[in-house]
Amino acid sequence: MKEYISYRQSVFLLSMILPVTGHMVLLEQMFALSGRDAWIAIIFTMPIGFLLGFVLFRLHTLHPSKTLVEMLEHGFGRIIGKVLTVGLLGYFLYMLVITLYALFDFIQSVFLPETPELAIIIAFYIVVLYGIRVGIESITRMSEPLLLIIIFTGGAIGVATLPDKDYRNLFPLFEHGTVPLLSGILLTTALFGEFIILLMLKLKKDYAASKSLLLTNSVLVLLITIMFIGTVTSTLMIFGLEQVKNLEYPAQSVVRMVKFGFIERYDIYGIAVMVLGCVIRMSTFQIILNLGIRQWLGIKHKWWVHALIMVLVFVLALKGIETHRRYDEILLKTYPLTAILSVGLPVITLIVLEVKYKIHNASIEKTRKSE
Repeated sequence: MKEYISYRQSVFLLSMILPVTGHMVLLEQMFALSGRDAWIAIIFTMPIGFLLGFVLFRLHTLHPSKTLVEMLEHGFGRIIGKVLTVGLLGYFLYMLVITLYALFDFIQSVFLPETPELAIIIAFYIVVLYGIRVGIESITRMSEPLLLIIIFTGGAIGVATLPDKDYRNLFPLFEHGTVPLLSGILLTTALFGEFIILLMLKLKKDYAASKSLLLTNSVLVLLITIMFIGTVTSTLMIFGLEQVKNLEYPAQSVVRMVKFGFIERYDIYGIAVMVLGCVIRMSTFQIILNLGIRQWLGIKHKWWVHALIMVLVFVLALKGIETHRRYDEILLKTYPLTAILSVGLPVITLIVLEVKYKIHNASIEKTRKSE
């Protein structure tokens, strides 16, 4: 049975998925690439986010019942479409691997330093498999109240840390030219590129008067931008650039400083948000990777595909990435480049499909006139 989620629900789902990348995975890389220019780079990337939102909206309008895998075969033909799909599936697998490693590295660094990696992974993946079992609609419904809680508590953390913030740490800007800015723009573009998930989900309107996917995509861009800028600026203002570059998980370091009455340390909040976000993120990515593989191979049975994906992710996360430092190096070199696929592929696909659509309409019009 196909599971549909509404345009509105897609905002909640991606607002739980992308902050995991922005807050837990990419902050170190953002500061390493852009320094103080990081928050400006995020603002400058907003037009690209809105453009991508329009591209995804237009693709969904042209083929509302097709996934991106099916659109690729329809637009480029069976052979080229399948070749392009390999890159897309590799992208989804990459996201699963970096998320899984980030999770157990984060838990070991801040909470359970003596616990074996494999024990953390197995315990976590049991929850991920449950998320896969209940399906994307249930995952999305779980995201709705969680996002509202995170927005409220995140705002409270921002207010609670105001006495520790020094706005002078945000300046000067552009002291190393435009290269850091452009690097930050590329990294943030890759983050927005994760919107490509929408083209692998079954989307629908709640009811006839519901807002369009273009509007909900625009709201999503604004929401992700605000959340990412808030984390980047807060971390910079509290710790300063030199200190923040030495922190493994800067966002968690901010959370540790918060005290609310009888709650001496707020670590549990950061841990809970990251773990829940990772469950939602990995369940979603594994569901769409599974779907993509089955559409690519033309098969129906899905659980052996899930088993294969799980083994691949385990091996690549445990054996392919030895240390946190190596993980940072991999992200720094590879994550910004994912924008080429996650943004470039939908844009090229839209151009091809629009041309085919116009040729098809012109052919129909010509036939009518000849009759």
